[in-house]
Amino acid sequence: MAKEKIVCFYKRPAGKRSDLVILEVKAPHEHAGETVVCNCFNQEWITKLTYGTEVLIWGPPKQGSQGDLLADACADILQPHSASGAAVINAIEELEAENSKYFEERRVSTKLKGRENINAFLALASQCPNGHQEAGHLLIGYARLILDELHYTDPTTMYYHIRNKLTEAGQPTYS
Repeated sequence: MAKEKIVCFYKRPAGKRSDLVILEVKAPHEHAGETVVCNCFNQEWITKLTYGTEVLIWGPPKQGSQGDLLADACADILQPHSASGAAVINAIEELEAENSKYFEERRVSTKLKGRENINAFLALASQCPNGHQEAGHLLIGYARLILDELHYTDPTTMYYHIRNKLTEAGQPTYS
């Protein structure tokens, strides 16, 4: 089952532990009204929230040994009331406004594995007017078209699909 973000609201700290809080799942979720013990390790700011403040957790919650529902808090950047999350979002928006080309064109480098892959890449690059850069762009663009046709937009799904296909074909993977 895929992870989901579940909206909860803060109720109180969980005893003397500084890395746990008690939350309640908000409606309309199937667990609405249920209490969740939330792990907020390295997010202790959550323990200082006021009653009713929204907190996002990763779901589905797991059943604890004492019957409690257990979950981890989502990353700060996803939290609606995180100061650091808001700062990151503001910084990204400022960067996009200042330099939109940064998000349209990036220089990346990679290492190729397998003699056949290297030879195929070099053969393609020899036919491209702009050499290696154009060959890399063409290969990535083509891979994206294939993945789009398969409706794979999730990075994890793309990774496992590509890795499995390469393994099935006897191609080297990056390990």
